[in-house]
Amino acid sequence: MLVFVGLGYSTRHLTMEAIEELRSADVIYVDTYTSMYEDPIIKVILELNPRAEVIVARRSDLEGAAVNELIERSKTERVVVASPGDPFIATTHDAILADALRRDVKVKVVHGISFITMAFSRLGLQVYKFGKTVTLVYPHSSKPYSVVDVIYDNLKRNLHTLVLLDLDIEKSRAMSIPEAVDILLELDYLGFLKDRLALGIARLGWRDEKICAEVLPNLALKAFPPPPHSLVILARLDPVEEFFIEYWRQSCR
Repeated sequence: MLVFVGLGYSTRHLTMEAIEELRSADVIYVDTYTSMYEDPIIKVILELNPRAEVIVARRSDLEGAAVNELIERSKTERVVVASPGDPFIATTHDAILADALRRDVKVKVVHGISFITMAFSRLGLQVYKFGKTVTLVYPHSSKPYSVVDVIYDNLKRNLHTLVLLDLDIEKSRAMSIPEAVDILLELDYLGFLKDRLALGIARLGWRDEKICAEVLPNLALKAFPPPPHSLVILARLDPVEEFFIEYWRQSCR
């Protein structure tokens, strides 16, 4: 059997069902590359199930040719793929799921707390007023103008934009809020963002989380704990949203 388990982002986020599946597994692939985790999750999993084979999985272990071995093992063993957040939000693990279903492998999914659902519920913003989510990557050979195009389109429709920031665990590289602000302002060819109110979010759901509301350029001047970081570019606010944004502004002074 193949079981996908969402770990959330802290041991405090583990559900009873997730713990039960981790304890029952013969083999546990722990996704260590799609996001960051507050606690030493490998140590926690080994304590929950010392008899299991625990594989600290890199991208090459859960994509491409390696998926075939994983699925073959799941035909005779209870194989768990454990990932930060939710197994199928902002990951490529749905490709493993699709392949397993094609081969008639029995599959179970244990959902976890994802960053996206935390952001929608934690910030005091209306979930119906979020537009398309984007990921801002470091510019390399070309500049990611598609990111600001999405933000512009959302703003025209009075929708907030959740901006996920580039994260490459295997290269120990994580974009910070100041870096993201600099990149967005450089990409802002219409000048819509230089006076735009935004939220800076650091380590959401962790014990040392920090949330600040400020005009976008000023967010780069705030002190945040280390990544993971993200941004929300704000559209027009309703009265309840205005209260929360002022709260995040005051709490960050």
